[in-house]
Amino acid sequence: MRVTRAPWARRALALSSACCAAAVGALVAAPAAAGETPPPIPAAAPPAAFLDEPALPAADAWAFSEEFSRTAGTSRYVDGALLWTDWLFDDTGDGSFTYADEAAHANGADVFRAGVGAHGRSSSWRVDFTTLADPDLPLAVWALDTDADPSTGTSAWPGGAGLTSPGVDAFLIVSSRGAVLETADGERRDLVRRGAVVTVDEEAGSFVVEIPRALLRINGRWTVRLATGIADGTGFGFAAPPERNDVRAYNAAFRTGAQEGERLPGAKMATSWNNGAQSRSLATGDVAPFAIEVDWRRIARGETQAEPAPRGFSTRWYVSSVDLGPGVHPEVREPLGQPPTTAPRVYGRVQPYLLYVPTTYDAASPAPLTILLHGGSNNHNGFRGGQEDELFGPVCEDRGSICVSPLGRGDGTWYVNEAELDVWEVWNRVSEEYAIDGTRTVIAGHSMGGVGATRFAVNHPDVFAAVGIVSGAGYRNAGGGRDDAEDPLRVENLANMTVFMDAGTDDIAEGNTRTWGAAFEAAGVAHRVHYYGGATHGDFGWLGWRELAAHVDGATVTTDPARVAFRWDPTEERSELGLTIDSAAWVSELAPRDPEARWSRVEARSAALDTVRWEPVVGTETVAYGDHETEVRELALVPIGAHDPADELDLAFTNVATAAVDLDVAGLSDAESITVRVTTDGAVELRLRHGDGTHVTSVAAGEHVLTVELD
Repeated sequence: MRVTRAPWARRALALSSACCAAAVGALVAAPAAAGETPPPIPAAAPPAAFLDEPALPAADAWAFSEEFSRTAGTSRYVDGALLWTDWLFDDTGDGSFTYADEAAHANGADVFRAGVGAHGRSSSWRVDFTTLADPDLPLAVWALDTDADPSTGTSAWPGGAGLTSPGVDAFLIVSSRGAVLETADGERRDLVRRGAVVTVDEEAGSFVVEIPRALLRINGRWTVRLATGIADGTGFGFAAPPERNDVRAYNAAFRTGAQEGERLPGAKMATSWNNGAQSRSLATGDVAPFAIEVDWRRIARGETQAEPAPRGFSTRWYVSSVDLGPGVHPEVREPLGQPPTTAPRVYGRVQPYLLYVPTTYDAASPAPLTILLHGGSNNHNGFRGGQEDELFGPVCEDRGSICVSPLGRGDGTWYVNEAELDVWEVWNRVSEEYAIDGTRTVIAGHSMGGVGATRFAVNHPDVFAAVGIVSGAGYRNAGGGRDDAEDPLRVENLANMTVFMDAGTDDIAEGNTRTWGAAFEAAGVAHRVHYYGGATHGDFGWLGWRELAAHVDGATVTTDPARVAFRWDPTEERSELGLTIDSAAWVSELAPRDPEARWSRVEARSAALDTVRWEPVVGTETVAYGDHETEVRELALVPIGAHDPADELDLAFTNVATAAVDLDVAGLSDAESITVRVTTDGAVELRLRHGDGTHVTSVAAGEHVLTVELD
């Protein structure tokens, strides 16, 4: 390419945000070519979306596989071992338990995974704790029904556990102080003195006990249970939690997804971690329902089962690229409303998320992804409950969309910084396990989640096909500030995206929603907004999702709009977390001249694509949705004329130091030469890409006309 400069033409570059929004050209990108697999994550996503998952440390003295299921409440046989995966952060006993010792980091007896294996002359018993900051704190007790007969043995658990289950023939009691085997009649044997080995691996968070077969004979099928708590002074009994003395177990393993199928109605945060059934059982001490069959013959054969891949709801885990320390903030268990902080409140390297896989999912046909962001004072299970079908039915099942709800590192993080990273990493992990069409990704959220969805959409308009802002219009920046008077100016970024908003007329979010709705109309940006009569903020856990699903269905990321307007706040970039804000459609590699300035902005028009004249038209109607008389406002773009295509490009920059333009995507790949008109408030390095070549030219502040010869 060759660039020549000419005096600035008399016609000044005057691209208004309203004009830019109105003349969007094609509203969706062309689908992938026949036979071409769409990317699971658009290339325009920030580096955080492509980070490799770190490996967890392998447990010392565990001679078997580390390939535990990623789905909580499931198990699998793998090459000589039975591996179980528990739910994370569910260690609340009857739902009220806290920890007296700060070294527990409010998470000191939480089972992450458990395994049983056998080879040669011994069996191995493994427990992984989510948090093991002090190995002397947790206690694990295995209840062994070795004849699978509930009528034999004992039912009362040892060590003051306060637990009962039928048919226990022996208990394996494990702490950092060693391991003992207690028989049904109360006889205790110190296994370590007799040749067993206990290995405590603080890095892996594991207790592993290797027991010679002469001390524990294994054969047939056993019914096995596992419960954990805090060790007393002996190391082999349960210490009482602060809340009660009769039942002392914090976590009971081997619960299934069917048992923990939904949140308890009216549940507190402490019982919303897939532990409602556990809480009911531990309130009475009856853990009979929670057991797993260990078939020693399948272990001896080295049987290997596939990774569980359930349809419908499941809770999965992944390893984050950042480790923020052990445990959780204590208030995560009993939040006092939305905390005035954006700091993470759930720490650690392993994080959970909710997954919904529709029954129609077929790996041969990539599915759209819907990212659902929960509201404040909630977690990744925030959308579950008695009316969950009103959301997951239309949004996920009926659309054939895989849905994920990330934890976002806590109950009030507003999806900024590490909480934003969590969302990108969840997308990455899901895309490695399921066939996803990343060009059809929708991000939506309620309340705090709606604010978060707005943040993702306006900062990455070339990544998402649609955004749903459910009773949550607004913006929270990475520094914690919310709803600056200029924040609604960001709506121009969404000119090429499908947008749905809603709120109730008795809703605390109505005012913000109307403010943002007015901003959309002023900018001429297409959108649809519903105001449900009489609806309150709490109604939107279920209300409005069917209408959202209908509006966003079929939306696709727009990669080649005729016009681009993109405004961002340079102070929000967190490059150390892989969180960059630097592209919009065919304009990329954006960097601010002043990284501390309030705004950077780019506006671009390709005359090769801008061939239709559009007029924004606002329509209003009143529609009944159930008991709610609803005001519906929709801005649509109506074609009113046409332009002849031209080999011209208009660019305007505010506080931009570098910018790259993909001329091919901008529709200029066939031109022999193009005219580029540039206006900028300071020096900008312009990188014009065509085919495999890039021409770099520096443009000073002012107005310029460049003639670019394309090779």
